[in-house]
Amino acid sequence: MKNNVRLSTILCSAFFSAQLFAQTPIKDTVSMGPGYANAVYYNLRTGAKSQSAISTWHMSHTTVSRDNCIRLNHLNGVDVYAYPKGSNKDFSTMDTAGWSSWKHLYNDIHTHELGALNQSTNAKNPMDFSWGIYNSTTHEIEGDSLYLFVINTPSFGKSYLKFMPILQTATGDLIFRFARLNGSIDKTDTLLQSSFTGKSYKYYNFTKGAVQPEPIRENWDILFIRYMAPTTPPDGGPKVMYPTMGVESKRGERVSKITNYTWDVIAANPAQSIAGIKMTGTPGELSKDLTKIGGDWKAYDGAAMTWNISTDWNYIVETIRIQGTTKDTAFWLLAFTGFSGSAKGETQLKRMELKTSTAAVSQSKQFSAKLFPNPSSDNILIMANGISEKAIVQIIGMDGRLIHSNSNCEFSQGAVQLSVQDLPRGSYFVTIQTNNDKLSLPFIKQ
Repeated sequence: MKNNVRLSTILCSAFFSAQLFAQTPIKDTVSMGPGYANAVYYNLRTGAKSQSAISTWHMSHTTVSRDNCIRLNHLNGVDVYAYPKGSNKDFSTMDTAGWSSWKHLYNDIHTHELGALNQSTNAKNPMDFSWGIYNSTTHEIEGDSLYLFVINTPSFGKSYLKFMPILQTATGDLIFRFARLNGSIDKTDTLLQSSFTGKSYKYYNFTKGAVQPEPIRENWDILFIRYMAPTTPPDGGPKVMYPTMGVESKRGERVSKITNYTWDVIAANPAQSIAGIKMTGTPGELSKDLTKIGGDWKAYDGAAMTWNISTDWNYIVETIRIQGTTKDTAFWLLAFTGFSGSAKGETQLKRMELKTSTAAVSQSKQFSAKLFPNPSSDNILIMANGISEKAIVQIIGMDGRLIHSNSNCEFSQGAVQLSVQDLPRGSYFVTIQTNNDKLSLPFIKQ
């Protein structure tokens, strides 16, 4: 890339630039209780919190049409094993010898649709939905699989249940059968779609039946919860499934994870930040990953016995509200500022809505600057006022990578031109640094 000083009437032409304006973040604390006993559904718009005991439910089934996700609550002591010796036709004669060596199934932590019972799809059969087969005539999913649920309850010990999904109806109801191995319980039940209107999942407790831990989906955005995640042991070695406290996004919502850029830079340039994460193929691209926020924003320091927070990690959550035929979309900047661990189960955070209606000149204490055109596919002009010395100009990726640097840029005549033809499409920051100050300008390469 070449940097050339250009004197041009373009300095007087129209331009777009983002504003460095002050917004006050909203600080909050989310408490799951000692031992993370509760899941907390959090509303980014209002700060409302809805607690639900982790022990409330054992199994959930999707309410989304054309989906068949069945998730198990591993943190309520539910372990799932796929029966390798037959199908659900063997329910009455199920042979559990050697069950501990059967395939141990877990919920996928990235894809909402992949619950523990959705892990064995036959790729050669497009009608295979893992636990059942799709009937294209009736639009129902007919169960063909058998599972062993080992439920470890602190007050009662272990319970062993054989479980078979029977049918997912065309209207979304789930019919299933479960029984204790000793024959003391043998029950067929149904999770009714109509009983969970406005929810993401239908929930079931094998002792109490259908339960309602989840608020109406319009009333929350992210979920503070524990889940089983692949984790590297402290002494190294292969990853093992281990309980992790983290944050999940609501099904259908998208999240961007932005590292190595400060809260202030993102908050100062909301329009450019949002435009950047909407572009495909960029590191900070919006994602429907269930645990895009997750739990790796914190790390335990065993020597100091404290939790360290990755303060350079920020998240943008796209929140959606449907009111009749109106779709209301907002973008919320989120970062974590503290974590207590299991003693209190508390997480400190700050949040702020990114609003894009205001535009002005980006400026530091010592100088101001503008980019034109923005977005651009070939060249950009950096116009600056108040720089009397040579400056360092850098192009930084949204993931923090240094793409380009020039430490000998001369702004005495008002402008510097950069070629961006070789840059991949995406969102970037152009930084200008003098001996006394530094300024970042968001930029989009088309």
